[in-house]
Parts: sequence; structure tokens; C-alpha cells
Amino acid sequence: MARADQKNSYLIIHLHYFSRRFFLIFLLSSGIYCYSQEPHGNMQVSLPDTNLSLERSLLLLERKTDLYFSYNPEILDLEDDFIWQQGVHALDDILQVIEERQDVNYTIIGNQVVFYLPGEEPGLVIPIEERDPDQISKISGQILSGMDRTPLEFATIWIPATWEGTISNSNGIFMINLPGPDPPDTIAVSCMGYSSRKLPVSDLHDSLNRIFMSPAIIPIQEVIIRRSEPLHLIRQALDKIEDNHANDPVIETAFYRESIQKNTRYIMVSEAVIEIYKSGRNSITSEQVRLLKGRKNMDFNEIDTVMVKLKGGLQTSFMLDIIRHRPEFLDPGLFHLFNYKMADIVTVQDRSTYAIEFNQKSHTDPPHYQGRIYIDMETMAFRGTEMEMDPKTISSATNAMVLKKPRNIKVRPLSAAYQVSYKSDGEKFYLSMIRADVRFRIRERKKIFSNEFRTISEMAVTNLQTDQAVRFRPRETTNSGDIFADLLGGYDFEFWGPYNIIIPDESMDEALKRISRLMEMNIED
Repeated sequence: MARADQKNSYLIIHLHYFSRRFFLIFLLSSGIYCYSQEPHGNMQVSLPDTNLSLERSLLLLERKTDLYFSYNPEILDLEDDFIWQQGVHALDDILQVIEERQDVNYTIIGNQVVFYLPGEEPGLVIPIEERDPDQISKISGQILSGMDRTPLEFATIWIPATWEGTISNSNGIFMINLPGPDPPDTIAVSCMGYSSRKLPVSDLHDSLNRIFMSPAIIPIQEVIIRRSEPLHLIRQALDKIEDNHANDPVIETAFYRESIQKNTRYIMVSEAVIEIYKSGRNSITSEQVRLLKGRKNMDFNEIDTVMVKLKGGLQTSFMLDIIRHRPEFLDPGLFHLFNYKMADIVTVQDRSTYAIEFNQKSHTDPPHYQGRIYIDMETMAFRGTEMEMDPKTISSATNAMVLKKPRNIKVRPLSAAYQVSYKSDGEKFYLSMIRADVRFRIRERKKIFSNEFRTISEMAVTNLQTDQAVRFRPRETTNSGDIFADLLGGYDFEFWGPYNIIIPDESMDEALKRISRLMEMNIED
């Protein structure tokens, strides 16, 4: 494999182009620190002479110790400023200052400092990776339309009353893990335009279950409401973000995959289970990513003269979160640049939802965007968007999408489509799924024939932690703007253990088996 890589010309593609970028460089001063064989509370910590908010103080302490901080953000005032005197202090003395100022208690359990309210018991979240694999059962199936029995892609499958779940692939196939020792007795399935179903686990068998979904019928009185002025609905949804979408820090467990196809052949698949720390919605700090488990399969052979790499796929996924990063078509100051019209009323998780179409006006600067915005009729919450670059103007984004290429290569973008959806925990809406699908044509000079490449990045949030959500240590994180392909591994379903993933579709499944065999042959050679 390495010999083939040396002969390839590298083409680096960015999955998305935005006219807006938000960056934050957050620096904390480093100091000398030491570890002790004494209990954690007696640990000596060197502090600078500084004034820091509680949030930054905890980050500084994490960097100087081997401890994590766990807490419910609602019980702490993270913006509270603390004045620290330069010198070496006992950790207990520092924590007692925080305890008295914030009117909370703390205890140290293992390598975690847990803050909790007086009179309550401290609690720790058991990580997914620490679950007993012998107590985990798996349910697999295929989601189909009850009308014509066609597969339903990107259906949501989850465990009711929790956030744990996954989505179906392009063939409607899914697999979900049921944690023990007391596994849930029900799973739920939903898909846009169809009535949700709750299925007793006892009715499902070990082999592939076929689950048929019934189209949802919209009451006639709701159809009449579709005459509402679309911009009025969008403004209402923007005003209701504070009520509908969570503003507290969260940690999301997600399955993330990037794939590259050359014509009809998969040539690279990178996939991982990651944890994402997101600060409050109004915070300007960027997302953090912690890699839990990942692998890469690639098949570039001697006849390949162009090797495609993707840059910033994770960063693209975060930028597509329209609640945290407001796109131009949801900016009231830029509404005059777009056309909006009511398109339909659809059902999402048994809730009637407005579908509003938008397209960018032709006189504006290209590339132009078009798509749909989905807004819950009852709560006026954003349920998601589907958007794409207008194929007629996508060529204007070539320089932004193609970050590096050899001089003898011509690249022409063909299409770029994006999806994002949100799911409710019963009170607030959280990110559920993001997908970016980009196609482009590559031709080498002096060659008659060209090749079509397709890059897909997809991320499904499979679990959510809203309590004790604290930032990761810098050394644990990976840069979301880097090329996400420096992972190793092979084809093995057991590789993922207790984590929920998106099952590969049929063509990718065969490609993973083929590429895995090639990788094994190269290792033996």
C-alpha cells in the first residue's frame, strides 16, 4: 500500500464552503506542577497570579493535575470570576474556595472531582466502553415503507426515554445495541413522512427484522395552515430557539464516517466513534472532539494516479449545526437575498412539521444555495434542513472546495448536498444527524476520460450526556479541521463493541470486505 501511495498525486478536498467562519484561540498559561503519592486532595498545584472565570479555572486545574471535573452545569456559575494568588497551593484549599463561593459540595472519586448540591448524592456516569459486553444484546432490521416496500434511508431507531440509538443506512438496514443487565423492553422507529412505531423487543428475533412503516396522514385543518407566510414562521422559530433548543453544555457520543468513491468503487472508508463536547449555545468556544475508537480502510492501487483526501469533514459537520452556526438563509438581516415559499406539511416523529423551500436570488454572489427548512408546528422548533449548492453556480466554489491539487489535474464540482436533523428528549431539541454528500469530476491533462469521485461524511448522535458535561483535556482531543483518515483497522463488526454505529450499505459492505483482504495481503507481504 505504501508503494502505491508514493506514486499517487494528492488532491485535498474540503467537504464544504461557507462564506462565514468562526474561530477562537483559547490559551491558558502553563506552569510548573508536580504529582504526589499522597491523596489527591493533598496534591500541590502551582497557580499563576491571575483572574479567571470558574470555567477557565477548572480547565487550568485539569491541565495541572490528573483529575477531571464532573458536575451539572446548572448548579455552578461558570462565569464567576476568581482571583488566584501566585504560588503553590494544596488542591483541597483551592476546591474549598470554589465550594464556599458556589455553595456546593465536592468529593474526589477515583480521578474525578464531583461537585454536587448539599443534601444530594454525587453521581458518576458509567461510560459506554465500561459496559459488560456479555450483557449487551443486538437487534438488527430493515425499515421499509408499508406502501411499496421500498427501503427507508436515515430512519431513526432509538430506545424510548433515552437518547441511545442509531439511524438506518441507504438500504434501510440498522443495528442497535440493547444494554444490560436490564435491557429495555421496547425500541422506537421514526422516519419523516411516516407514523412512528414502538416495537416490543420480545416480538423481534435474532435475524434481520423487517419493519414496515405507515405513511402519516395530515389532518385537513393543518393543510389549511400551510398558507402562513414563510418568513413569519422562520422569525417565530428564531425567537423560540431559547425555549426549544438546549443552551447548556452537552457531551454527544456519535458515530462518524467518511467515504470516498471513485466512479462506482469505494476506495477509502474512515470511521470512528467520537465524543463531542459542546459548550452552551451562546458560548463562542468551539466544539471539542475526543476519539474513542476508529479505523481506516483504503484501496489505492498501482494504477491510481490521483489520491483524494478529505480535510475538515468533522469541522463541516459542526458548521452544519444551524442552531450553533446560523447560515445566511436563517439570518433576518439577509432574508432579502433569498426567496421563501411554503412547500408542504410533513410528519416528523409523529409531529406535524412545516416544510419551507428557499432558494438564493440569482443576482447575489455565487455559489447559490437552495433547499428546505423544517419547523415543528406546535413548538416552532427547527427540526432540520436539507440544502444543496445550485449546480449552475457550484463551479464558483471550486477554489474553496479544492484545497490542494497537482497542476496537471482539472477538478470540477458536480453537486454538494447537506442534511441536518434534530431530535427531542421530550423537553429540548438536540442534534441528531448530519450528512454531507459531494460529487466532483477529475480529469488529468492529455487524457480523454475523466473519473467521478464522491465523498460522503455522515454523523449520527448515538448518545447524549446533559449532566456533568465538562470540557475535555487538550491532550485528549483531536483537531476537527484536520484530515480525518489517520486511523488503522480492518473489517470486523465486533470491532465496535458496545457502541452504536451506522451499518454500511450493501456496496460499502462488500468494499470493506474487499479492502480488508487487500490490507491483510499487504501486511503479509
